[in-house]
Amino acid sequence: MYSTLTDIENLGLRSKFNFADGHAYQDLNSFEAILGQLPNLWEKASRIGVKEQERSYRHAFATLAASPAILDYPHFRICPTASNSIDVVAAWCRQHKLKVGLLEPTFDNLHLLLVRREVEVVPVPEEGLHADIEDSIGAAGIDALFLVNPNNPTGQVLSEEQFRKIISTCVVQNITLLLDNTFRFFVAQNYDQYQILLDSGVNFISIEDTGKVWPTLDMKASLVFYSKSVKKDVEVIYDEIYLCISPFSLAILEEFLITSAKLGLKKTIWDEVSKRRQMFRSTIAGSILQTEAISCDSLLSVEWVRIQGVFKSDLELAQFFQRKDLILLPGRNFYWSTKDHRQVMNVRFSLLKGEKHFTHALESLKAGLDDINAGLYQVAI
Repeated sequence: MYSTLTDIENLGLRSKFNFADGHAYQDLNSFEAILGQLPNLWEKASRIGVKEQERSYRHAFATLAASPAILDYPHFRICPTASNSIDVVAAWCRQHKLKVGLLEPTFDNLHLLLVRREVEVVPVPEEGLHADIEDSIGAAGIDALFLVNPNNPTGQVLSEEQFRKIISTCVVQNITLLLDNTFRFFVAQNYDQYQILLDSGVNFISIEDTGKVWPTLDMKASLVFYSKSVKKDVEVIYDEIYLCISPFSLAILEEFLITSAKLGLKKTIWDEVSKRRQMFRSTIAGSILQTEAISCDSLLSVEWVRIQGVFKSDLELAQFFQRKDLILLPGRNFYWSTKDHRQVMNVRFSLLKGEKHFTHALESLKAGLDDINAGLYQVAI
């Protein structure tokens, strides 16, 4: 039995067909030319130094994110991974003894990292947040609100109106806003999130990432931006653990950002996701699997799916496909506060795999679904 989503992702890395982790492993395609630049990027990184490379990377990120507010924003650090950034945030929350309201459903490692740092965490249901922001936040009785936008796994995205209302509520109630924006580049940047944050005066820490988007063999950089009000403590925690990350890694990743800005996210990323989503939905059509209603318009690189009939639970379906060496994520762990998972009938599939791997994985998925439709699988009694 695997107790966390990360446990299952590890299993996926050792399996033949892996739909588990949401990391970007698609083919290089538009980014192939970067491989020929590695010697020059090494020379550049060694010449300009760590801090200048960090500023250069921040500038490329802000440009692609269409966020002029952070082009020269001084209050930032860069972690090796988004999980590292979450841990820094968790350490800061523990230092200040904050009660944190965390979005649900969402990836369970956010909750796990907070709890490991002995932070008190309570759920903020996504459905309620989108329905009545002020009541949803106020009822939680929290000191900090931790949101994932866009949200993994559902693909729900906060509109500018919703984002502004959340911020105004946090300002009025003196709540620190914590943001996980690691899937941001799968959706159009329709408003400058950071300009709104800075204009509002809200206390905030915001986490960015590259690992879900670009095929860099898990070389990543996770920018952390924060308000001046939390600068001192956040930077002390960061410097004690990391101090800095490799400027060579940043130089490489910066080229991926620059290429995406030059060619457009549609050509470099969105079309890849759309193609795979169409292939996936065609594969499950007419089967016991159906894209969850709230996720039908999702643009993320993952698909949130509902199970209909035959299987008693998400875990039972996951175990059926595991016997076929195909790994997906059961939905129960995204509901990290729920003790009774009998009603959870969702699973999550990741889409950004290499084209050959993805095609073969879909063939295996289709074969399993055909067996189920043919009655060759019996539910255990």
